[in-house]
Amino acid sequence: MIYVRQFLPVFLCLISFAANSDEATRHWLMKMNDAARELDYRGTFVYVKQNQIEVMRVAHQSRSGVIRERIYSLNGAPREVVRDAEQVWCYLPDRRMGVHEYRQVSSNNFPNILPLRLDKLDENYKMKMAGKGRVADRKAVQIWILPKDEYRYGHDLWVDEESGLLLKASLMNADSEPIEQYMFTDIQIGIPIAEEDLAPRTRKQQLVWYGVNKKHEPENIQGEVNWRAASYPDGFMLSHKLKRMSPTRKQMVEHLVYSDGLAAVSIFVEKLTDSVKPINGLNTMGAISAYGTVIGEHQIMVVGEVPSETVNMIAMSVTRTE
Repeated sequence: MIYVRQFLPVFLCLISFAANSDEATRHWLMKMNDAARELDYRGTFVYVKQNQIEVMRVAHQSRSGVIRERIYSLNGAPREVVRDAEQVWCYLPDRRMGVHEYRQVSSNNFPNILPLRLDKLDENYKMKMAGKGRVADRKAVQIWILPKDEYRYGHDLWVDEESGLLLKASLMNADSEPIEQYMFTDIQIGIPIAEEDLAPRTRKQQLVWYGVNKKHEPENIQGEVNWRAASYPDGFMLSHKLKRMSPTRKQMVEHLVYSDGLAAVSIFVEKLTDSVKPINGLNTMGAISAYGTVIGEHQIMVVGEVPSETVNMIAMSVTRTE
């Protein structure tokens, strides 16, 4: 699936006189953040995990703070994601279905993967400028964001020297081996984005849509959540909590997000039914770790782009609130 990957890296630029300066690194990370939100660009990037390669075409437009974007898969089953000011629409034409919802939790996706509060990152990560090179035939500088413990991954980031846009991002395990990578193979920055670049190939009328319609938006109730995690790694905090309808089932799901500002873990809680079968134990796929457990009549799923130790710790501590 193309959409939703709240996990990717950062950026920096050329400062020869301050190659190892924390201040310089933070400056370029902020510049990368701004570039991802403010620049118009169009290009092709690859996503690599476990010897699998997905190739995507992206068009991104920013107008007065309003972001519009279209991502389209170039290999495998046809998939496209269209983002407008309020919603994310995922088109799955081979399955004759679509999923849409409002941006309630996060809009961070490659190449926009950093939090706004960069000042909090150094509590759990070490950041350094690491080198220079080329990505997509453009000069780039390299930044490392390395975790201070075993509960989060490291990030190897390559940023366009001219514009500050993130060109390549790798998620690294404890042995500094890449688990997951995003990389532009070609990109045009600062060019006009036409309406046809942002329009889906598939008409909405051709698909059966699942999600929350605007008239039902109150069903997503901020704060009305009856569960919590009692234990989680240092630096993680509850950042979002809400109740929402499952996009494909007429059932309420409680959703909590714990984040350290860069890594994020989601907890999903729903009542067991004929359509919700019990899932127990750990499962991993690339950088994603998931742990399922059952408490009473409820299925608990803890999922995140974090090491398995992190989801295990959180899942074992999930409990009802008083």
